[in-house]
Amino acid sequence: MRANKALGLLAIFLSLMLFSDPHLCLGEEKGATTEIILLSDELYYDPGTGKVTAKGNVEVTREDLIVKAPFVEGFINTEEFRFWDQVVASWPSQEATLTCLELQISKTQGGTLLRSVGNSHLVRGKEDDIRSNELEWLQGEKIYYSATGDVDAQFGQMTIVAEKVVREGENFKADKVRRFVDRGRGLQVSALEVTGKIKDEMIEELLASGSVVIDHEPKEGEKTHITGQRARYIKSKGVLEVTGDARAVQEGRTIEAENIIYHVDDKHIEALGRPKVTVEVKEE
Repeated sequence: MRANKALGLLAIFLSLMLFSDPHLCLGEEKGATTEIILLSDELYYDPGTGKVTAKGNVEVTREDLIVKAPFVEGFINTEEFRFWDQVVASWPSQEATLTCLELQISKTQGGTLLRSVGNSHLVRGKEDDIRSNELEWLQGEKIYYSATGDVDAQFGQMTIVAEKVVREGENFKADKVRRFVDRGRGLQVSALEVTGKIKDEMIEELLASGSVVIDHEPKEGEKTHITGQRARYIKSKGVLEVTGDARAVQEGRTIEAENIIYHVDDKHIEALGRPKVTVEVKEE
C-alpha cells in the first residue's frame, strides 16, 4: 500500500500490545485488538513482510503514546520501529515528553524499551528531567533507565551530573560523577563512582569511591568540606563515613585521619586512626 504527496493513513489492528505499558492492558480480554494509527505525507506498507516506511509529518499514535518525526521505518511483526531527524514522543496522561535525534522502540519481556540517541531530553511531570546523549527507558512494571554521555538529571530533590547513570528498581549507579546533590540533606558529592539505593524517591544509602569530595551546606550553620578515597552515607543512621586519607575542613579547623565519621544532623566529627587536628588561631 503506497501513498505519495498525500496524507497517508494506516490503521493496524494487532492482537499484540505494541508501544504499550503493561499497566495499560489490565482488564483487557486476551486476544483483544489494539489500534495503531500512522499518519504521514508518504507511506509504504507491505502486508507480506509487515514493513512500514513513511516520511513527511509522521505521527504515530498508540493509546497514550504519540510519536512525531519526519521519518519512520519498522516491522509490525517484530514490533520494532525507528524514528529519526528531530523526534518528539509524548505520553499525555503521564505528563511525559521525550525529544531526541533518533528513537528506537521495541518490545521486551519486561515491557516497551525506548532507545534515544542524540540530544536526548526526557521530562516527566514536574519532578523528573533527564538530559544526555543517549537514553534507554523501559516502560514496564520495574523501573529501569540508563543515560549515557554528559548526563544532567534531576529526580525530585536529587540532581546528578555524570558521564553515565543507571537505575534499576531501587538501585542506582553513576560513573564519573561531577556533581551529585541531595537538596533535602544539603549534601553534594563528586567521585569516580557513586552507587546506592533509593526508597520513596529519597536516598536511603550512598557509596562513593575514587577521589571523593563532599560538601555539606545545611540551611543553618557552617559548611563542612570532606575529602577521601571512599565514602558511605546511611540515611537511617544520619552518618557519613569517609576512609582513605580522610580530611574534613570546617571554619577555623582541619581534621585528618584514616577514617572520619561525620554526623550530618549536628555536624559532629569523629576521627579514627592517627587523627590530626589543625586549628586556626586569630591573633588580636
